[in-house]
Amino acid sequence: MEILKKIYKFIASMKFAIILLVVVAIACMVGSLVPQGEQFALYRDSYSERTAAFILAFHLDDVFHSWWFITITAMLCLSLVLCNITRVRALIRKTKDAAIPERAAAETPSVSESGVNDPLSVFRRLRFFKPQSASIDGREALFAYRNRPGFWGAWVCHLGILFIVLGYALGQMTLFSATVYGTPGQVKPIEGTTAEVTIDGFETQRNDEGFIEQYTTALTVTDTKTGLKQSGTSSVNHPAVLDGYKLYQTASGDAVRVTIAENGVPFETADLCVGEELTVSFLPGFSLYLNAYEPDHNGQPAYHVLFFYQGQHMESGRNYIAPGGVIDLEPYTITFSEPIEYTLLRVKKDSFSWLVLVGAVLTTLGLFLALYVVPESLWAVRDEDGTWTVFGKSRKLAPLFLEQFQRASHGKGKEAKQ
Repeated sequence: MEILKKIYKFIASMKFAIILLVVVAIACMVGSLVPQGEQFALYRDSYSERTAAFILAFHLDDVFHSWWFITITAMLCLSLVLCNITRVRALIRKTKDAAIPERAAAETPSVSESGVNDPLSVFRRLRFFKPQSASIDGREALFAYRNRPGFWGAWVCHLGILFIVLGYALGQMTLFSATVYGTPGQVKPIEGTTAEVTIDGFETQRNDEGFIEQYTTALTVTDTKTGLKQSGTSSVNHPAVLDGYKLYQTASGDAVRVTIAENGVPFETADLCVGEELTVSFLPGFSLYLNAYEPDHNGQPAYHVLFFYQGQHMESGRNYIAPGGVIDLEPYTITFSEPIEYTLLRVKKDSFSWLVLVGAVLTTLGLFLALYVVPESLWAVRDEDGTWTVFGKSRKLAPLFLEQFQRASHGKGKEAKQ
């Protein structure tokens, strides 16, 4: 039993919680620096074969879902919970005792002054309003206290940290992330959900010198299951929050509008972004893939197009098609337009961000209580010669309280209105 008590005491200690908090912070930093969810080849090319093997062996490629991160986070949450539970009774008792004259007077005062003729003036100058009559050690006394919530500052702060850690950890473990890209007018599904994104417009803002300053996408998110629609705009560093999703403006690129015509009459149009494939309807099994928009053999911007038949690449050299170029397949033609900018959006959904927000509010409140709401008490006891001895107790900021007390007890402070 003694060993179990020691283990419990250590787990519930702030020392253990701080150690775990540092480890979690380091793990989060690693998870942010090391690309998550990639293949061995990428890590090998980016670092080295040995480092890549180390990353995979210790699940650094998926930090927030690794067994060790979940274990450490669970231990940290347990430690913070036990730490707070252990301190609750003592805090309740301390808060109650601060309002009981004899128990408050039993503590060592921060300051005292004897031979005071008018103790009420000291109370007023120190802004302890309406002191209560009391009896301390059988002697006539006056007593007042203030700022008892300040006892709970550290406790509330720890509770806030618990919510932040729990919210961040759960958020990372359950985080939904997807990529959506396209040109204005296109409707793209958000994979793995019942939602789809309509790209209403895309604009590139440039400065007077022609350099890009901002990308902005106007978009609408529609839940195909409920029919709910929400519209907004997303720009760099200013994501749109629609239907519970955060849509981040990530990048832009070049796309092409492909027009298929028969005998000069268009019957099919599609926008292709780099990396997309188009199945040609009039040739079953035939498709074209936009590989890149880059300089051709002559250094002129052109579309690099790959052709496939029944899933097999058709070797035909490097197929560069200039903007405005045409592939003639009599009686059909495939025309490639001038480049069109497409937008690339990163879609994320964190179901536990509210926990982090609650934690931030609690932590801020705890810091305010700990730093600015200082528990203080003031009491005066009548001596045998008829004068009074005034005592003061400040849980923090004792030097400042001492200075204020000395000024008030010597009649140098300002009288406060009750």
